[in-house]
This record gives sequence, C-alpha cells and structure tokens, in this order.
Amino acid sequence: MKVEESTPDKKRMDLISAVALDAAKLLGVSLEDDSSQSIIDKVNETVTSLALGKNTVVSGDENPDLLLGALWGAQMKRQFSWYWADVVLDDSINEVAMISPNQEMIIFPFSFVGACLNKQCICTLLLAFNMLLENDRICEIPPKTYENIMLSIHHIVPPYSLG
Repeated sequence: MKVEESTPDKKRMDLISAVALDAAKLLGVSLEDDSSQSIIDKVNETVTSLALGKNTVVSGDENPDLLLGALWGAQMKRQFSWYWADVVLDDSINEVAMISPNQEMIIFPFSFVGACLNKQCICTLLLAFNMLLENDRICEIPPKTYENIMLSIHHIVPPYSLG
C-alpha cells in the first residue's frame, strides 16, 4: 500500500479535538481524569451497542463514526503518541488516519468505526488497544510500513455475529 501523508491543518485538528471532547461528554468520561484504556472500553462498548441496534447515549443521527473515531484517535495519541494525518492511499483514496511514531502502523478511526456500525466488521477497538498496551501480541513491523493493524486483529471467539 502506497501512503502519502500530510499534517492536517489547524482548523481540522481543532475540529477533531472538539468532536473528541463532545464524544467524551456524551459517554460520561473525562479526557483528563479517566485512563485511555477505560475510555477505549466505553468507545468499544458504544460502537458494539450501536452495531447491534441497542440504545446508547450516542444516536445514529449524531455522526457516531466521527464522534467515536475522534475519541478513539485522541486516546491513541494520548497513550501511544500516535499522530493524526491526512493520507492518500495508492494515489486515489483520501483518508484521515492515526499513525504510529515510526510509521510502522496506521489506523483509520472514522472509517473503521463506520464499518463496524454498518456491520462490515466486528468491533475490535478494545482488543487492538489492549494488544498495543501489552506490546507483545503484535508482530514486529518495520518502520514506514504503514501496516493497517485493524485488518489483522480478530477475536478468537467473536463477541457477536454480523448477521
């Protein structure tokens, strides 16, 4: 996968930060007082509940992919020093991504949450986060590889079905 990255402009970064703060308020978590892991747990729980059609504090008309994706990304930055980037994939697909400091890993918070909500994949946000925390369950990835880790992280026993 060919990746070209650039730094988002200040206006976009301010918007992402504001959306993450709004999401934290909706989920009843504090960006300052709660741990990143506990916030990711709430994000994962909310994405899963929405995907299963359950009532949550985030409604479907509130752009849950943006709200929950921004909050997920904020925790990746806080816990692992990942950074936001505008990326062009294979000269054709424009995405907003979170990238690890050495560019070995990349995630697409907004697209991944959207795919979970549309039942295209099972939510593995918490699993991925915990694997990164343990730092021993994700294989060694060379720098500047931009490996989309969300494509390869799966539950041994899925917590729900997509059907």
